[in-house]
Amino acid sequence: MAQRKPAPPEPHVHGPGCNHDHEHHPPAEPYRRESPKPGRNDPCFCGSGRKYKKCHGASN
Repeated sequence: MAQRKPAPPEPHVHGPGCNHDHEHHPPAEPYRRESPKPGRNDPCFCGSGRKYKKCHGASN
């Protein structure tokens, strides 16, 4: 005779009835670049005089 699997636990819901002891962390801050991302047709940042897509952008 096949055994039945136990029912999955109820999903955890935070609300007025949330009375257990765990930390509620604020959402993480999104990553922000210090300088704008170079475009494919912009000059390469290394100073070679080539376009970014043909220099350092080609390795990506």
